Amino acid sequence: MNLGDLDSRYGAVLDLLKQEAPQQALDRLNRLVQQEGYASDEEWRVLQYYSQCYYKLFDKQKCREYSWAALQHSEGQPFRIQQLEFSDYLFMLHYYPEVTDTEMRQMHFAYDQFTQAVGQYEHSLERHRHDKLRIGYIAGEFTDNVVSYFTIQLLLAYNREAFDVYCYQLHEGRDLLSDDIEQHIAVMRRYPRNAEYSQVAQAIYEDEIDILFDFDVHASGGRTMAVMCYRPAPVQAAGIGYMNTSGSSAVDYFLGDPYCDPPGMHDEDFREEIWRLPHSHFCYTPSARVLNVKKEYKLHEPILFGSFNNFLKINTAILEDWLQIIRQVPGSRILIKNSSHKTNALKIIGRQLNRIGFKPEEYILEDATGDYLARYLDVDILLDTYPYTGGGTTCEALYMGVPVIARYGRRHGERFSYGILQNIGLGDLACATREEYVAKAVALAGDKALLTALHQQIPVMMQHSPLMDGPAYVQAVEDMYRTIWAKWRQKQEAAGVTPNI
Repeated sequence: MNLGDLDSRYGAVLDLLKQEAPQQALDRLNRLVQQEGYASDEEWRVLQYYSQCYYKLFDKQKCREYSWAALQHSEGQPFRIQQLEFSDYLFMLHYYPEVTDTEMRQMHFAYDQFTQAVGQYEHSLERHRHDKLRIGYIAGEFTDNVVSYFTIQLLLAYNREAFDVYCYQLHEGRDLLSDDIEQHIAVMRRYPRNAEYSQVAQAIYEDEIDILFDFDVHASGGRTMAVMCYRPAPVQAAGIGYMNTSGSSAVDYFLGDPYCDPPGMHDEDFREEIWRLPHSHFCYTPSARVLNVKKEYKLHEPILFGSFNNFLKINTAILEDWLQIIRQVPGSRILIKNSSHKTNALKIIGRQLNRIGFKPEEYILEDATGDYLARYLDVDILLDTYPYTGGGTTCEALYMGVPVIARYGRRHGERFSYGILQNIGLGDLACATREEYVAKAVALAGDKALLTALHQQIPVMMQHSPLMDGPAYVQAVEDMYRTIWAKWRQKQEAAGVTPNI
């Protein structure tokens, strides 16, 4: 199949998708399929087009159906395409409340077929006798993005006497943050998005990286995991930017903590060993944009609730819970603000709200805007999504002083906001059930004195919490590096592979 030829024939569909016109794209796609058809080996790509249309239409059910169908028809296509499509599907699963723990685990573990299909590097102690431990970080990008707020301390505040840091970015873009990182580390290597993953792995191997950490896993299209599968470093870890196991036998450790990963709760869902840091598996560092917000909060009468998460995290169950809360707090409304600029999403979410039973006066819909951080201060209480909870939005809201009512479940990714709240001393705002979630939101809305006090105290609580203790966090991660490196060395020595020197 000539992929370029098919994309050219269906170019009008792709152009409409880029223009954020998914309904027109879907209509055009249907006409083209009827008029021109497609070859049997092109079916997977056409199914992909349908999946992309429904993704942008926020029809998550049809998006998942077409994504799965595309995977089923991708056999015989290039290995790279199959692998990245599988990663995209794994990431997408987290949006669906109906996905069971068993299904989530089995699908992630199935990813190991791609690990087994590539040759992996062998490693010896002889190649890893550096004066400092060489730590490699791989990500889709090290530019200013939500994951950078959780990882920046590891890149700027590490112990330079004990570690050398190398960064591998699968994107050629750069900005002030990535340039700053480059000045603080030993090596920054940037690759085009279409780089050969085997060549990236070769570069990492030749750099003699001791421990390679993947920030993205199956996010960023699964490109970083495609490199990890080659095991270019003897010890490999993952986490922070992804909310589940890699599923790959090439990854040894997954970064966790006592709140997101209570011992014994879901260890069997991870192919990796969960390495639990003492408090939080990430450290929040607010961006300069957050620090520059000068607006002051004033309590609203009636109460204004808010949600600033990606609209794709919103589902029928959470909308029903929000409606219950609004109806139990007289006169209240909810501001639902999208985290990305997709104007068509407002109409789609509006229709969903109307179907659930919301009245027009009970909600405000807003697209993403440049001043969204200041908009947090127009909200009294933030209502988190579930099962795909907030991370960056939860931290931003709390740092701005806005209390967050969150739910938590069993999986690592269902406990992000819970872990954040526990770490700053507000674990009581996290709820195990829908009923508790509704009740706590209603109760907090009715306690104006507590609400005012929280808005004043939360920023201070957060700044003095383990969640923002950069030095302690970096020390804990570096202690982990020393320990897992010593374990690998001991294993090599026990196997009798120590070279004669």
